Amino acid sequence: METAILIGILAFIVIGFFLMSRFRTNGNAVEEEHHGHSSSDGVCCGKHANCEKGYDSKNLYFDDEELDRFKGRAQEEYSDADIEEFRHVLYTMKESEVDQWVHCLQERGIEMPAVIKEEVLLMLQ
Repeated sequence: METAILIGILAFIVIGFFLMSRFRTNGNAVEEEHHGHSSSDGVCCGKHANCEKGYDSKNLYFDDEELDRFKGRAQEEYSDADIEEFRHVLYTMKESEVDQWVHCLQERGIEMPAVIKEEVLLMLQ
């Protein structure tokens, strides 16, 4: 009986995470409205599929080519070592460059691990 309850709770959590990640991907306009972030406020919040601040992607460069191997990987698929690579790059750049770095990753098709997204959002607040 206890095992069935535990399995039910775990299934509920997995479904919840799936729905939340799906909402984040498809609910960009709703999130923008509720959180007060827009492409004109001067800061890329990192919550949207594409930041529309008007960065010149050709002039953006970050010494993070090692992250290119993560192109197309979902945020849930990262190992602890992978997450530490993102964290190393994040914490070795100037705080004023973080929003540009997020945009650059988005342009390159690299999705950050969820925990790094949370850290980025805390830095940009």
